Amino acid sequence: MKFYQLSPEQRREKLLAAGIKLDAIDHAVLSRLDKLSENVIGQLRLPVGLVQKAIVNQQKYVVPMATEEPSVVAAANHGMSIFAKNGGVIADNKRNGIFGQIILKINKHFSLEMLKTTFPDLIKKANQQFNSLVKHGGGLKKIQAEVKQDLLYLKVLVDPAEAMGANKTNSILEYLAAELENYAGIDEKMFAILSNYPSQLTTAKIALDPASVGGLEVAQRIALLSQIAHDNPYRAVTNNKGIMNGVDAVLLATGNDYRAVEAACGVLANQDGQYRSLSKWIVADNKLCGEVTLPLAIGTVGGSISAREDVQQVYRILGKVDTKTLAEIIASVGLANNLAAILAISTSGIQAGHMKLQARNLVATLKANDEEKKQVLKLMRKAKKYSMKDAEVFLKEVRGEK
Repeated sequence: MKFYQLSPEQRREKLLAAGIKLDAIDHAVLSRLDKLSENVIGQLRLPVGLVQKAIVNQQKYVVPMATEEPSVVAAANHGMSIFAKNGGVIADNKRNGIFGQIILKINKHFSLEMLKTTFPDLIKKANQQFNSLVKHGGGLKKIQAEVKQDLLYLKVLVDPAEAMGANKTNSILEYLAAELENYAGIDEKMFAILSNYPSQLTTAKIALDPASVGGLEVAQRIALLSQIAHDNPYRAVTNNKGIMNGVDAVLLATGNDYRAVEAACGVLANQDGQYRSLSKWIVADNKLCGEVTLPLAIGTVGGSISAREDVQQVYRILGKVDTKTLAEIIASVGLANNLAAILAISTSGIQAGHMKLQARNLVATLKANDEEKKQVLKLMRKAKKYSMKDAEVFLKEVRGEK
């Protein structure tokens, strides 16, 4: 039998026989995981931390974040606490849908104008075929077409309702392509697949009293850093990584496709031919004003979101949120992480706080008991020394060794 045809227990036995040590895993958990992915042999766990005071559109949320990086959760909480003192974030999601592409080879008998007259009927037929999506408020919304040389490019817009919608969109595209393959002048289908081009844009905005970030001088430095991130791609990419720290952590926690969002953000950041910051901070009318716009093609139901117990726990913490609201929360968290990072750069520097939080991970690797690790961490933070060598020296001190 091929590896994928084996049960997860049999796959584990093969690895054990090859001398690979595996962590123990509950049989029921392994069985559930095997239904979610391919060639499953175990699990990789991430801690879930909380943003405790997120105020978005005047509503309070507790937001779960899945990340092994303590500074990401700390930064989100810090940024959101500053936002809360200033009334919270105002956010808006334009959930227009997911783009799909169909590319077909054509010949000299093809007429684009004639094809366009069939689009209303095609949309109607597709929505009848996929009426379950229509019943949930979604469906095929628009078809656009253009010809380049001997290729027909169709851009299709699908509203996925409350789901991420990738699978449903691809099914609709395949259906449309099959309907068109026998149309006069069309020779063959090249492909029919969704595009991760930026769509479903979400904007989060905040206006801060400069006193809440340390005064007008600090606010002006934040604005200057933002301008540098707009003009300089070396700074822009790091600025955007700070935004995505928060965004990806919430996407992971809520079972969403962070890879698709990352890819779309990369395109959005490069809209005018130069890679730029996704966020903007300015000082205007004695306020520090920040905003970020992100493409968030996400969902709150369907697929692995509904199948995973750990993800369902996250939604119980979040409360009842629809996809639009979740996108607005995610963009707000991204803006909070962005503020916390550039505020640190503008004042004390980012490394000291980062290393202080990372010390916990470093101490976890020591060959010591829990009480010794606790004392070592306390000594490291007191001395503000955070290297592995420092940890080992403090461990000897705790043990009374020379």
